[in-house]
Amino acid sequence: MSGRGAADVAFIGCGRIARATVPGLVSAGYPAGSLRGVSGTGAGARALSQEYGTLFAASPDEAVHGARLVVIATHPHETEAVLRDLADRVGPEHVLVSLVASWRTEAVAAAIPGVPVVRAVPNVAVALRTGTTVLSRGPEATRGNLAEVETLFGRLGQVAVAEEDSLEAVSAVSGAGPALIAYFAEALAVAGVDHGLDADTASLLAAQAVRGTGALLERTDSPRTVIESVRSPGGMTAAALDMLQDRGVAEAARAATAAAIRLSYQRMATGH
Repeated sequence: MSGRGAADVAFIGCGRIARATVPGLVSAGYPAGSLRGVSGTGAGARALSQEYGTLFAASPDEAVHGARLVVIATHPHETEAVLRDLADRVGPEHVLVSLVASWRTEAVAAAIPGVPVVRAVPNVAVALRTGTTVLSRGPEATRGNLAEVETLFGRLGQVAVAEEDSLEAVSAVSGAGPALIAYFAEALAVAGVDHGLDADTASLLAAQAVRGTGALLERTDSPRTVIESVRSPGGMTAAALDMLQDRGVAEAARAATAAAIRLSYQRMATGH
């Protein structure tokens, strides 16, 4: 393992989600020397190595050698070729952890028969160890394999296990969720500027509103409880909420989620 110079966890692909996962693991105390990355041009893996002290691998062979968990963090359209390249390099001694959007565990397992596969859907908040990761185990994966992956991502926030059929909805709500919430925060800040706030103050207030709301939601049973704790009859909050309802914001959120899910299924149908 890492004591012999080989990584415990190999990242194949070092894009956005790997760049969120690795710093979260390192800040949680996971040994940087037990993390190894390889990327297409080498730039992503090298950047992680320089910033966090992870091991740079020049090839998939080097990355996988000695690893227990092999994390596939490539773009969907790159994944078929990556799996083909890994087919002779991984075996039952590995657990393949797929972070790839729009790739079901069965598809990954079919490309590399006999290797346990667990699909993981984290969000970018894992970088701060406040994320949520949802897991689903593939046909070859045991409960023990799943537990290994749960332990890894448990360092980064909440972990849940779900059926494979729900993971596209998970990706839309949880994976895309931080971007959707940030989009609303940005719009709220712009509205503040429109009404006389300076940009820095407006951004601070919007960010703090999101942060504080998150803390409140952790302590309450539903978002509706938070809404009703702020809204008073005939007040400013009620007027603002009425306008959001009139403008169809809730319907827009449903449409946005449906669009994300639809795209994922379209990728599956057309070979990613």
